[in-house]
Amino acid sequence: HRTRSKQAVVLLFAAITAAACRNRGEQTVGPQPPTQLVPSFRSDVLPVLQQNCATAEGCHGDKPTDSVRLDLRPQAAYAQLVNAPAQARKGALRVAAGSPGSSFLLDKLSGTLGPREGKTMPVDPDTGAPFDRSPLPPDFVQKIFTPWIAGGAPNN
Repeated sequence: HRTRSKQAVVLLFAAITAAACRNRGEQTVGPQPPTQLVPSFRSDVLPVLQQNCATAEGCHGDKPTDSVRLDLRPQAAYAQLVNAPAQARKGALRVAAGSPGSSFLLDKLSGTLGPREGKTMPVDPDTGAPFDRSPLPPDFVQKIFTPWIAGGAPNN
């Protein structure tokens, strides 16, 4: 009886060891999927918002108007954006971490707004009207802002 028990234990140990080695090998063999880097809030997103949305008087910076309730200065911007309620769209978030389709600010920047949801941003600080052609860097919304939101909108 003891010999059979020892043999069973040895066989069980061998099977577990082989499975562990096989699983370890499967994780390192073959091509690995490319790692998608999430754009940086501090390096990629915030500077564009600062330059285009927070510097002029009446905008989202040092000298807002009474109707502006979004502070995009560096010390406040992340908390004011991510998972913060949108004022012009009931039940929506300004930036819904991980969900670009549910992020109101993405709609503000791309101009896909409904009635009474305000103006496409940014606006011309002199006239208060949306620009005919956005001053945002080309592909900012598509290649930086949207992937940052989709990547969980980290404070990185």
